Amino acid sequence: MLNQVSFWTPIAVGAVIGVVVLAVLIASGRTRLEKARTEAKRLVREARREADERKQEILVQAQEQNLAAQEEADKRERELENREGVIEARVRELDQEKLALDGEQKRLERQKTEHRARERKVDDREEEFRTKLRQADERLEKVAGMTAEEAKAELLKGSEEEARREAARTARRIEDEARESAERAATNLVVQAMERLELKEVVESTVSFVELPSDEMKGRIIGREGRNIRAIEMATGIDLIVDDTPNAILVSSFDPVRREVAKVAIQRLVEDGRIHPARIEEVVTKVREEIDGLIDEAGVQAAFALGISDMHDRLTRLVGRTRYRTDHGQNLLQHSMETAMLAGYMATEVGARPDIAIRAGLLHEIGRVEKDGGGDVLLRSAELAARYGEGDKVVHTIRALHGDVRGKNVEAILLNCANQLSEHRPGARKENLGVFIERLHRCEAIAGEFKGVRSAYAVKAGKEIRVIVDTDVVKDSDVYPLSRKVAKAIERQVSFSGQIKVSVVRETRAIRFAV
Repeated sequence: MLNQVSFWTPIAVGAVIGVVVLAVLIASGRTRLEKARTEAKRLVREARREADERKQEILVQAQEQNLAAQEEADKRERELENREGVIEARVRELDQEKLALDGEQKRLERQKTEHRARERKVDDREEEFRTKLRQADERLEKVAGMTAEEAKAELLKGSEEEARREAARTARRIEDEARESAERAATNLVVQAMERLELKEVVESTVSFVELPSDEMKGRIIGREGRNIRAIEMATGIDLIVDDTPNAILVSSFDPVRREVAKVAIQRLVEDGRIHPARIEEVVTKVREEIDGLIDEAGVQAAFALGISDMHDRLTRLVGRTRYRTDHGQNLLQHSMETAMLAGYMATEVGARPDIAIRAGLLHEIGRVEKDGGGDVLLRSAELAARYGEGDKVVHTIRALHGDVRGKNVEAILLNCANQLSEHRPGARKENLGVFIERLHRCEAIAGEFKGVRSAYAVKAGKEIRVIVDTDVVKDSDVYPLSRKVAKAIERQVSFSGQIKVSVVRETRAIRFAV
């Protein structure tokens, strides 16, 4: 019995537990089902609300589209009405034009009829005139004793002579007008070229100022018993003027290269502080070398300013040397650049080659600074240009400046015109200074031709010729006879007013270095 109870007890407990679990599951399922139903109802409500809202939006959009379509239709209808009005107005205009054309056509037909009638009258009058002309010709032949052909030939001969005279008068008038027009055009061209060029006045000056830090420096430059100032004058060939001008001395010479060398040398000596004859000669020699470099730089800068980059180095140096040369008071480098720019401007205006005109203008004065060679300056310049690689047209353009050479190209004519403009414009040249400098060069050359003369300088405004002799060749006893010979030679070969002092300097100097 107990065994049976113990057997059924677990089964009963399990059944009870199962029933409880089942009841719990059923209750839970009902809860979830209720929640699901509640959620489903909520979703349905939201879906209906959204559907209603969407429906409302669609209705609103449909109404807006309907209104827009209605407005567009109204607008199109108004446009059509306007177009119909325009078309109707155009139709009325065309009708009026048609009526006007019909009236014009009728008027033209009437005029055509009138013209035909006039033509018939003209034809009748022309025939009548021809008949009268034949009768007049017959009477004229009888009176004059000439046939119509003979009279016609005579008339043609007179008409031909009159036509020739009239043609000659017309040709002369056209030639005069062309000449006047050409002169005006040439004048305008020259004026335009000169307006584009910055022209400078010539300043006739043979004196340079050298500023000093104090007046005490003047005494050091003069030196003991004047040895320093004599050394400077002998080394540079200038005349050094020490006057009452505060903090300045004057360097006087007609040669701008010598003045520049002396000026720079004195400035270097003042800066260095060591002023004695040996130091002076050393500084002057160094400055001369530097001036040579400045000459090369001046030539390069001039060619660069004119747009020339392929010129031979020798020609560039010759151009640079014109910086320190003048002709009748006009600086040769300034004159050459001025001529080149004027010729280039005019060549551009008339359709010629400005490069040829510019190169020829820059090189046409280099013959003045070439030491070797003689003859005419322009021909020598052309020869130098040809020697150092310039083209035939450039060489011919330079040669054509000479009066005996006829120019064969437009550039030669333009360069000649530009050269005349640069030389003869107001303030360009001063004849007196040119003659003065030429006389000083001649005096120096005469003194340098004597045996034993090492160098000769014209100083004191040309009133003194300072001759430096070689001590190995000229003795002390020969100094006085040499000065007399130089003076007599200058008297014979040079025209001058007043008197010129000839100073022959023979100086012996011994220099040793303590090591």
